[in-house]
Amino acid sequence: MSTSSRGTNLSAAIDFTYRYAAPSRVEPSGRGGAQLSLATCSADHAQPYFFDGRMRHPRMVGEMLHVLSDVVRTHFFLPRPALLDPVLTSNEDILRLEGFSGCCGVYARVDLPSSAFDGERQGRGTTNVDFNVDMRNALLRLRDDEDVAFAVGAEEVVLSRGADRTVEKKVKLPLRWIKGFSEVQAYQPRLELKMEVSAAEALRFVRTLPQASRPKMPSYAASVGRSIRLSQRPQKGAVPILGTHRVKVVEPLLLRAQSLKVWADDSSGASAWEVCYPQGSFFLMISPEVYRGFSGEGQVLSALARPPSELVIAKVRASLKWQSQLDTGLLAPALGLDVDEVTGALAVLGARGLAGFDANARQYFHRELPFDLAKVEEMQPRLGAARQLVEAGKIRPLGGVGTFAVQGTGTEHHVRLSEDQDVCTCPWFSKHQGQRGPCKHILAASLVCNGADGHDA
Repeated sequence: MSTSSRGTNLSAAIDFTYRYAAPSRVEPSGRGGAQLSLATCSADHAQPYFFDGRMRHPRMVGEMLHVLSDVVRTHFFLPRPALLDPVLTSNEDILRLEGFSGCCGVYARVDLPSSAFDGERQGRGTTNVDFNVDMRNALLRLRDDEDVAFAVGAEEVVLSRGADRTVEKKVKLPLRWIKGFSEVQAYQPRLELKMEVSAAEALRFVRTLPQASRPKMPSYAASVGRSIRLSQRPQKGAVPILGTHRVKVVEPLLLRAQSLKVWADDSSGASAWEVCYPQGSFFLMISPEVYRGFSGEGQVLSALARPPSELVIAKVRASLKWQSQLDTGLLAPALGLDVDEVTGALAVLGARGLAGFDANARQYFHRELPFDLAKVEEMQPRLGAARQLVEAGKIRPLGGVGTFAVQGTGTEHHVRLSEDQDVCTCPWFSKHQGQRGPCKHILAASLVCNGADGHDA
């Protein structure tokens, strides 16, 4: 995968080329079975060879990968073309594949633990994998009574066999897609498990969901005994759904699954729908509203405005070795840091694309997105505006602890920072009440409290 120098406008997209030594494919093998090979493409143009083994449940894996591919090819809000290959992270314990919908309002992740395969992983790292039309169609033909070998990465480790063996996909990689990976990590630590039902009950529920989108009329998933029901009225413990068609994408997976877990963040309205199997899971997270992509939420801004020191962040980053779980309770004493410092550093590293979050384990995991996130903060206009306020001297402390006056356009706004909730008197905060992340005035106050202008965040 290479980055074109033409992509200098950070508000639009970057020209990207996905370069694969061969296309992903499913083909007959010499053993009378089938071979599923996922071609990979990394930032250094090499084709990492992560894994070669045998699937224990070919149909399950095929269906999960197919639905993941559906998500990354779909725009759930406005019809636009989307062709973005998923990101894969590998280590000895688990294979994870992640992706976003074209509108960035739906995040999907497939988790395949080592127990899903017979074989040994041969690499650690993060890469893209090719999801082409022929491979997608073949995934749905996999059967459990087949002997299916599974390989991640081409046998040729480097591009050295001529252009006729190279598959290139030139795409406009939207920066909202890159920002979405950063933002979604800020939501997931706040998710709470609201209900878990059997796959059969979940299937009955999902089949009742309307396919047509009603973006301004929320529905609610309510737990009733051991089942789940759709309601049009809010009630205690119910999970709001705006855009039920986004949840329906998991329907094909529930025929052979074990259960469905429903997660929610009460403060924002974001929810997650996790299809669980004996070995593996499919995690689907939807934004609070259909028209809201995760990329524009601004939840990550607080972590960027109040980061730990760069020394702390550097220590934590140096300890990252593609672990499937990053236990802050173990990392902190090993690094000579407090747990809060490690947690804060991981939040910043998550914003930089260097960590994901597993809601089930309640822990981060290491992965490095195969995109250049060196200018991730330049993609955050609110943070840039906050820095300008600080640099222009338009913020001054008031009498109370954590209270500030910030000069706005023709008026002065008052900010109060607290552990419970930061508040501001500006119209933007009054409208969103913190659900779209902090306003620029709160960010400016946070930068002052942090003793820096935030350029090192």
